[in-house]
This record gives sequence, structure tokens and C-alpha cells, in this order.
Amino acid sequence: MPLFLSPLSLSIMDPPHFLGNFASPEPLNTDAVGSPKQIAYYSCFPGPTNEHEYQSRSALKLYSPPIVPFSFIKAPDRATWSNECDYLDSLSRPEVEPIIASCQRAGCTVDLQEADVIAKRGALVNLAVGKGDEYDVSFVDGKLHILRKSFEFRTEIKSSGPYYGDCFEKLCTRPMTPKPHGIFFSVVRRKIGGLNVIMAGEVDCSSSKGTEPDMEDYIELKTVKKPDQRRPPGRSNELFPKWYMQSHLLGVQVLQIGYRDFKNRVFGIVRKPIKQLLREAQKYAPSFDPAVDMGRVHAIISALLVHFRGLGPSVSAQDRFVLRVDANGDAWITSDPDSPNLAA
Repeated sequence: MPLFLSPLSLSIMDPPHFLGNFASPEPLNTDAVGSPKQIAYYSCFPGPTNEHEYQSRSALKLYSPPIVPFSFIKAPDRATWSNECDYLDSLSRPEVEPIIASCQRAGCTVDLQEADVIAKRGALVNLAVGKGDEYDVSFVDGKLHILRKSFEFRTEIKSSGPYYGDCFEKLCTRPMTPKPHGIFFSVVRRKIGGLNVIMAGEVDCSSSKGTEPDMEDYIELKTVKKPDQRRPPGRSNELFPKWYMQSHLLGVQVLQIGYRDFKNRVFGIVRKPIKQLLREAQKYAPSFDPAVDMGRVHAIISALLVHFRGLGPSVSAQDRFVLRVDANGDAWITSDPDSPNLAA
């Protein structure tokens, strides 16, 4: 029985279909991966209705470098480090409809017609780095929709520890408009091995006050304890490849990384172009190869497209499926028990 599938889930779902093992995919060279092009953007203001403003930069923040060094303080009523931040990182109800709506508002009807895959960047990043995870999948009008299944509100404290990055993001930005706190998404189109992929991803901030958001100005904000090759492999070995893939997929060219010591004091902020980050990622994780990661994304979404196209008209736009990828690279697809057609 594959990982993630319990006897109960098998009793209420269709038998799972094995897509294959993607632990060692065929590398996808740079010639097979097109350059990202921003075709739309939108601002989202989370709440009961998750208000969206299409072709709006209202939620885009401006990079505002803090004075260093500074310390993450210890919250008096919690035995953990915090900077008393409440930066919202992800929506609790992910969906592809805002991506489609933003493309329609921007007049990108041809891009939508030609798309093979519509996805959130986070789903493609996790597929790329081979993380064991679950995804919501549907097949609508010949297009694969894929999202991470579990999203959450990220606040200053989580049971497993604090989110230093969230505090860093709040300290290093300032709003460009008086709108309530929101999230800005860039929607890009790019080729992945001949497949047309439209994805949306969060943008932390911009270096420009321009009225038209430009990919060239986008900045990712990250913070990490200073990596040290003399120490045993640590979290930096895992984070740097993931950070590279996050920026690479969306076309963000610059990261501002805050390095902190083991007393959680940020002692320096370093600007890293994406090419420099790649060299650093491979320095601390020598086996990291973006061509392999992009090959994994291409192999999995290709297998999904073959599977759904083979099912033909038996798949409706209301059907929902669950993709499960385990840590060994095995991937399975099965019907979602919450799919409207199954519940009927």
C-alpha cells in the first residue's frame, strides 16, 4: 500500500492509480525550459471572502532595508523566539480561479487557451524538490489544475517553532498604499519541456514604486542562520535549493537574505542575484541540480496529463482528485472523497 493511503481512504475512493517513480527523472536542460513572462498580477486581501483585486498592485510592498544588527526578541509569555509578527504568508483556501480571472482581466485569453497546466508556484516547487506531499488536482477543458492540498495561516508562532522569515519580511518592507494587509501575486507563463504552464506565486516586495509591477524589480526576502561548511549539514542545505527553485520558477532575480547568529541576532543582509544563489545552493548541497528538479516537474505533470487524457469524457470539470507523492518518489492519483460527483 502506498504512503498516505489508509484502509479508510481506500474504502471511499477509487482504487489509486500508480503514475510512476520520479526519484531520478531525466534532466531537463535549459533549452527545454522557456523564460518566464509575467502576463497578469493581482492583490488578495484575506478574510471571510478573500477579496481579490485584479491587475492591482495594492498589496505589493516596497523593500525597506532595516538597520542592522537587530535581534529577534524573546516573547515574555512563550518559550520561543519571536518578533511579535503576524505576517500572513499563504491563503487557507487555495484555488486556481483567481489565476484564471486575473488572466481574463488582463486580456490573456490566448495564454489561457494554450495552457496545459495552471498551478500555484508552491505546488510546482514541492514537486521539483521531491518533497512528499499531497495535491488537489482537477482536469478542466483539457487543462491540468494542480495546487498544494494543505495551506495554512502562518503567524509569529507555530507549534514546531517560530517563523523568523515572516518577521524578517515585515521588518524589511513597507506598504505602498494605505490598503489593508494583503498578498501580491505575479502570474507568469513559461514552457516546461514543451508544456505551457501558467502559475501564480507570492511576491514579497519590489524595489520600485512604479505603477506597473515589473518582474525585474521583484525581491524575495529570506532569513537563515549563517551556513558554515565546518558544521554538520543543516537546514541551509535544504533551504537554498528550495529558495532557488521558488525564485527560478517565478522569474524573480534577486533575494535579500538576512543572516542571523545562533542568538537569533540579524547581523547582516546580503543581496544575492539568483545566479549567485545557485552557486551557493550547490556549495552546500552538491547534489542539487535544477535540471533534475525541472525534469521531475515535467515528468509528473506529463504523467498526469497522459492519465487524464486517457480517461476521456468520463472526467468532468467537477471531479476532484488527490495526487500523492511520497518521499521515495512514488506518485499516485486517486479520486477525492470530497468531490461533488462522488458525494452525490
